[in-house]
Amino acid sequence: MPNVGLIARNQRLFALRAVRTVAEQHGIRQFLDIGSGPHHAPNVHEAAQAVDPACRVVYVDRDEAVMAQASARWQGDARVGCLTADARAPESILRSPVVRRTIDFAEPVGLLLASVFLFVEDKDAPAGIIERLVGALPSGSYVVFSQGTYDYDGDQSTVELLTALYAEGGVTVTPRDKATIAGFLERAGLEILDPGIVATNQWRPDADAPPGDEADSCIHAALAYKP
Repeated sequence: MPNVGLIARNQRLFALRAVRTVAEQHGIRQFLDIGSGPHHAPNVHEAAQAVDPACRVVYVDRDEAVMAQASARWQGDARVGCLTADARAPESILRSPVVRRTIDFAEPVGLLLASVFLFVEDKDAPAGIIERLVGALPSGSYVVFSQGTYDYDGDQSTVELLTALYAEGGVTVTPRDKATIAGFLERAGLEILDPGIVATNQWRPDADAPPGDEADSCIHAALAYKP
């Protein structure tokens, strides 16, 4: 898949722009990144702390090796927590001592659900998981959401190939359309902010960014607000 690197970079850059947006423009100082995946530079906490060094982040992923590496890297930094847990078990995240020690749920939170629900099947009730996670957040919180889709892939060849490659590795992925994603967010009581649900490289691009083709995304992106 020659364009998979570009798809991944567009996804990562969207997440970092969204973190910067809610930190700079909305004053969010704590972030919960569920399904954080392997860590790269800059990381979510680095993007947030570039706005305010006091920003706190908890990374959550079900991959023990990924979390062990992250824990070793940021050990001793009270502003960064690492938790091995599965997004499909939201209570294990919300009740975790790591999360409770780092995140103050009396204050607004930035919740990142960046491309994690691609790996949550319909049988696992993704809408209910999102509703539970958002339900734990106070008013004034923000949700950064992205999800793989067929919507930007004309003949569906790229996403179909990616889905097949995941399946060869024993991983089931579930691309979803814009209406389904909107339903997830709205059921959770969220307001989707401008520019709505768009391709990752179309979501508030930096002024100096080259024009992006939606086919180089294959991922829906949105920022939502909890009133």
